Order: sequence, then C-alpha cells, then structure tokens
Amino acid sequence: MTKKYFLSFLALALSFVVFMPSWGKTNTNTQEADVRSIRELERMAREAAEAKDLDRYVSFYADDAVLFWPGAPMVTGRAAIREFMQVFLSMPAFALSFETAKVEVSRAGDLAYSYGTNKVTLVDPNGKRMKDRGKYLTVYRKQPDGTWKVVADIGNSDLPAPIPE
Repeated sequence: MTKKYFLSFLALALSFVVFMPSWGKTNTNTQEADVRSIRELERMAREAAEAKDLDRYVSFYADDAVLFWPGAPMVTGRAAIREFMQVFLSMPAFALSFETAKVEVSRAGDLAYSYGTNKVTLVDPNGKRMKDRGKYLTVYRKQPDGTWKVVADIGNSDLPAPIPE
C-alpha cells in the first residue's frame, strides 16, 4: 500500500470514528422546535374553531388532507373539509375545543402526530343540544417551506355507542 492510499484510508477511517456516533440520531433542537411549532398550530386552530373562523381553521390542513369525523364518511381534500366544516361552524350552538396531550416528531423530521382530548357541542335535527367528549389523533407533514400541515385528522367519542335494538 502506498503512502497516498494509506493516508486516504486513514482519513476515511477517522471520519467513521468521528461521525458514526451521530448517524441515525435526531437533531434534538430541531425536533423540540418542531414540537413547539405544532403545539402553537394546535393552539391557533383551537382559537379559530372557538371563533368559528372557517377560513383560518381550514388553513391548517394540507390540500390532500383527510378528515375522519365521528359518524360521517371520510372527507378528502381541503376544499371538501372546508365544505364539511362550514356546516358545523355556521351552527349557532356548535362549539369545538381540544387540548393537546402529546406531540411526537419523527426522527427524520418530516412527519409528526399529536393526540389529546376534545369537546363538541351541537344541535341535533330535532333541536336538542348535544354535548360530546372524546379524543383525537392528528398527523402532520412538514411542507417544502418548513411549515407543518395536517394530513390526517381523526376524532372519536368517549360516550357509549348507541346499541341497536
């Protein structure tokens, strides 16, 4: 082995020793910043829902997002989610609130999820006020501009399911 190849091999071997311990690790500072960003997004979405601000509420969803609302078919796409949520947000008695319990960001930093509890108030077709409480799971995808958008949003009730007769 010539001196030139030996020095190249030595440099390569040293780079493995220096850099290998960080392979597969997450940049904790970036991940913590992403968690804070998503918590802030959820705070702003909660405020938009409480204010019944449809455009601001729907702005947190990606164009290809999917909404899984209790007792309703799957709603696909931001435009369809907007149309679906417009019905609820226009109801005088409708209220939606939620509290984030946890946010987790993937090691790669491109996907994240959050979950927590929610409360919904609405009026049934007979004019009776209904209150529901439940939980949710939301999946986020980091966008090319570095922002986070909801790509899947599911909520379900903690109340007992109706039992068929």
